[in-house]
Amino acid sequence: MKKQHERHNEILERLGNGEQLSITQLANEWQTTTKTVQRDFSKLMEGHYGVIRASDGRRFTLAKKQCTFKSADTTIKMLESLSADIGGEFYTKAHVALCKLQRFIDSPFYTRIDIENISNKSALIEDLEHAILKQYMISFSYTRVNESNKMKRYENVKPYKIIIFDGFWYLLTQYKEHYIKFYLKEISEVNILEQIFICDEKVLDRMNKALNIWFDPKVEPFDVTLLLNKNAIIYFERKPIKGQYLKKNNDGTGELTVSITKKEEIFAVLKKWLPQIRVIEPYQIQVEFEAMLKSYIGRS
Repeated sequence: MKKQHERHNEILERLGNGEQLSITQLANEWQTTTKTVQRDFSKLMEGHYGVIRASDGRRFTLAKKQCTFKSADTTIKMLESLSADIGGEFYTKAHVALCKLQRFIDSPFYTRIDIENISNKSALIEDLEHAILKQYMISFSYTRVNESNKMKRYENVKPYKIIIFDGFWYLLTQYKEHYIKFYLKEISEVNILEQIFICDEKVLDRMNKALNIWFDPKVEPFDVTLLLNKNAIIYFERKPIKGQYLKKNNDGTGELTVSITKKEEIFAVLKKWLPQIRVIEPYQIQVEFEAMLKSYIGRS
């Protein structure tokens, strides 16, 4: 016989999937008394789960709360569109989960994001998620795509976060004294160990503030100030960089200050916005960036 919490969970899940349930129906399915099921529905109705009697008076359903959940409905539709863009098995699983929250999704959103398809890694990601949540150490094999004959085994690795930068998936880890960002598609044969580890919150904080995959978790962040021309300012207002501070000048330009851990972080931003922005502090970064561009142009 099912325990009370198991019965309650099943009732809520099935009602959430759009079913209408009767006391007699569930009593027969669970081979229990109608009084037991009646008590289950009474407790759920008292618990403000939205369980109400259906229009026929015999079955139970979930109340529709269109106003209360308007914001949630919008969020669900956006997530549906995002997962559809990723595609593959990822979308299949995400769609099932989202439909449990909203039975019929007719989304006005269209999104186009360049995130690589990792649907063939869903089982691996589930293992990594479990290890990260429980803070279990792991071991795994790692083979670079361009070095398929060189597999390396990593033992006693501390998994911090699964992260996405510029559409690519990585696993941020601590391995011995090093912090390494492994390309997720090149990870295989994950084994969850029994050892527990403690995350360095400073590392997680730096990851949250990182501009791109070039960040270094071990380095104390420092400020960089960029000069933006008037055509670029509006885009940084619409879509701010993490932690940015934007000051507008009287001549129509703007000064944008962000924190980075490595010059390569800001190089990626400069390349994207060339020639609308440049570094004014510390100026040495601009000098190095220009030297890199000249070297590239000279080779081409």
